[in-house]
Amino acid sequence: MRNQHIKTELPGPRARALIARDANVISPSYPRDYPFAMSHGRGTEVWDVDGNRFLDFASGIAVCATGHSHPQVVEAVQQAAAKFLHISSDYWHENMVALGERLADIAPMGEPVMSFLCQSGTESVEGAL
Repeated sequence: MRNQHIKTELPGPRARALIARDANVISPSYPRDYPFAMSHGRGTEVWDVDGNRFLDFASGIAVCATGHSHPQVVEAVQQAAAKFLHISSDYWHENMVALGERLADIAPMGEPVMSFLCQSGTESVEGAL
């Protein structure tokens, strides 16, 4: 299938080469349904390593769907990274407290609330238990 957005057969030669390299060093346990090798994204579109252009209907699975390279998101990440990239929740920092305060302000329960900020559904279930 060729059109103005599809430049090669799918997967293209660069994608096939990357997938072959991956097979030597990455666990086969990842569920990869389609041989798409991403190069970059902008908004709702993504490009593979061969220059083919697609609409991204996966929206960065398991993440907050902000689109790719949105200028405000990029700026926020750059500002955060300029301070520090990561700190364990075992310690305090302004951004975590400010987020907790904001969530408490908008919570619809009508009573004081506390937040448990975590990385996954598993962590949230563990925290609830």
